Amino acid sequence: MSDRQDVPELVRGVPRGLELGLRNYWYPVAQSEELAADKPIGTHCLNEDLVLFRDKQGTPGVLYDRCPHRYVKLSSGRVLDGQLQCAYHGLRYDRGGACTLIPWETDADAGQLFKARARSYPCVELGGYVWAYIGDPDRFVHFRLPTDEWGANWLLVIDGGDAYHAVTLHMESQYHEAVARYLGAGGEGTAPKLTPLEDRRVKIVETDGHGLRGISVDLEGNMLDHGHGLDKFKGERFNLPGLVSNVLRPKAGDAAYVSRLFQVPIDYHRTRLFRYAAWRAETAEERERLARHFEAVVKPRQLKTGAEDREMARVAGDLVESRKNEILFGPDRDMMRIRRRLAAAFVAQQDSRRAPADEPTPTPASLAFPV
Repeated sequence: MSDRQDVPELVRGVPRGLELGLRNYWYPVAQSEELAADKPIGTHCLNEDLVLFRDKQGTPGVLYDRCPHRYVKLSSGRVLDGQLQCAYHGLRYDRGGACTLIPWETDADAGQLFKARARSYPCVELGGYVWAYIGDPDRFVHFRLPTDEWGANWLLVIDGGDAYHAVTLHMESQYHEAVARYLGAGGEGTAPKLTPLEDRRVKIVETDGHGLRGISVDLEGNMLDHGHGLDKFKGERFNLPGLVSNVLRPKAGDAAYVSRLFQVPIDYHRTRLFRYAAWRAETAEERERLARHFEAVVKPRQLKTGAEDREMARVAGDLVESRKNEILFGPDRDMMRIRRRLAAAFVAQQDSRRAPADEPTPTPASLAFPV
């Protein structure tokens, strides 16, 4: 019997629909050698028609095997210049499902192309198989920031991902963001005032799914604008080997976005950082609006806070000296958990074992990022 009483059952203990498969998981959909470089193939999985093809670099893509225009099978088409062209009227798609060509609209605008977007699934090739994440579709738009190199050991950089330093270190950056939001909204009257640091304190709160987090309060304990809300977070805030995810909502009513930061060790003294921000977006208009919002508000904030974090990692000095002399407090408990997880994963590999099976690791589908 299913736990939810409102879910109909096909037979006792089998919720209706389960007989067709369990969605939102990775499945092998073809062997690598079955997928040639110049010809799509059709297959059937979880009661869906799928089409597989390779782009110019040989990377596979998986789409729902129907052209959005007139619903004919895309697997009847051909691969041209690494894109899949419908045999019927010639609409062309990349492996992410984006329509790149409407033959009778050679100057088609973004709205027309988005209207013809094909349903796509995340896809990777591994171990001689083509894998697809057959799941409920989410549409995301992402904006990248410049790749950065920091003069600090990667473990010190990861330490800087604690969720309570921002209300002090990034106080002025968050204030300038608040003013930018105010002006961008056509605010009238007086812009928000910056509460000076001496009149601020930090309150540590336990969030739902995000662990401990700091919020900025005044001397009476009233919450101040600290650049984002406290949205619920699904999944891990930190994933091995060095991914930090933050859910941010600049103000009530704004669309929340996910800030992703990959921290990659170069050597003992240097770390390379990759950062992007991702939103859900269903229409071309939403994407255009979010692009303007990213350039006006989010990008300047990310660049400023990134520079501030980089300087803290630099002045932390040497990893061994820093760890030997630090004094930790209660709010550092989440950081300590991350340290222990990193150490446990390393020791497990030295013992010819992988990290524990229950250790959360990111998957392409979880990153709000096209594979």
